[in-house]
Amino acid sequence: MANINMDIETICNLRKRQQLFTMPSFRLTPVTPYPQYSQEELNMRRKAEILKYAGNRMNTKTNSLTKRERYTQIISGQYQSRPYTTTYTKEVSYVFDPILDISNVVITTIPDEPRDILCPLDDMIPTPTSSSDVPGPIINLYNDSSIPLYNYLGVSSRIYAITDVNDPDKWKVTYMNNNVYGYYTITSDGTNLTTTEPTESTISSIYITNIIDDNRYTYELSIPIGIHFEGTYDGTDTPSLGAIDISIPEFGFNPQVIFVNNILQTNHVVSFHENPKNIRDISLNVINTNANFSGTIYIGMLKITNIELYTEPGYIYDINILTRMLTPIRNVSDSFLTNYTFSYGLYYNISENNKKIATNCIISTNASTEPYTSIYLTSASTTTT
Repeated sequence: MANINMDIETICNLRKRQQLFTMPSFRLTPVTPYPQYSQEELNMRRKAEILKYAGNRMNTKTNSLTKRERYTQIISGQYQSRPYTTTYTKEVSYVFDPILDISNVVITTIPDEPRDILCPLDDMIPTPTSSSDVPGPIINLYNDSSIPLYNYLGVSSRIYAITDVNDPDKWKVTYMNNNVYGYYTITSDGTNLTTTEPTESTISSIYITNIIDDNRYTYELSIPIGIHFEGTYDGTDTPSLGAIDISIPEFGFNPQVIFVNNILQTNHVVSFHENPKNIRDISLNVINTNANFSGTIYIGMLKITNIELYTEPGYIYDINILTRMLTPIRNVSDSFLTNYTFSYGLYYNISENNKKIATNCIISTNASTEPYTSIYLTSASTTTT
């Protein structure tokens, strides 16, 4: 089990990492009416709305009606009867007279119901601003309801709500991209052999959220890997060489759990998934020894198990890996390393379409038959008493 020393430097560095996982605030994106409507049309629509003097839309109640104004509105408003020109409709019917044995014509005159005839385009009638005591040059105003009311109440009156997001995840996981290459490079000047070390790669990061339900969890990480090599011809001679063998030693994989730049001691286990046809060694032959060559081969699913971690909200763990090491190439002459810069290493999280690719070379080893699966993390709760 990993022990964590939370000193002030660790807390500050952890806080910086947590900012990368925070959810960004909601951003207001007003829908602009431009260029569908012109500025003159929007100003006209806003002025017409203001001149309605609607009290519930104004910043103060100075435009509310007084008792006298409300009384005047009642006795002269829409609730009073209006004079209408009465129209009539005549109905013609026939009434049978059984005595005279004839049908008599009967005409009935019926008065029509009074109707309030409204014009739907009344608001579109231009009205001068002088009719509303608007100061300044006199212009004609009209109220076109098809134009949106834009910036009517101003920015200060807008309400920006904060939405509480319910995140169901106990932890958030980020994975490395496909085909991250950790490699060695071998060169020779004819006398000295130079080998570079691969860089450490971060396979996954785990961020513990606030809804975690246990103080410890055991994780398991599976990642598809492959061997990749490249030979860049930069010489003038034709080198002679036989088969090139590249292998991974039994304890070549060295994953580490990092908590804010501190390496944690865990009892993790590194292995391939159970499959008897997994491979650790490949062999290749270069076709044209005066040209560049390269190749990639899938060697199986690497499994890192028993990663037991404390799961306090806000904790962030990085799972890094360093391959130590791919054994040096064999059966090659000094002239090959003098004329070639040779790189070899691992593709972490290898993509499925890179299971076996060879350019200007023949890879005699078959790719692993283990089913390919994208990188994934599983977990199990470790309840304490």
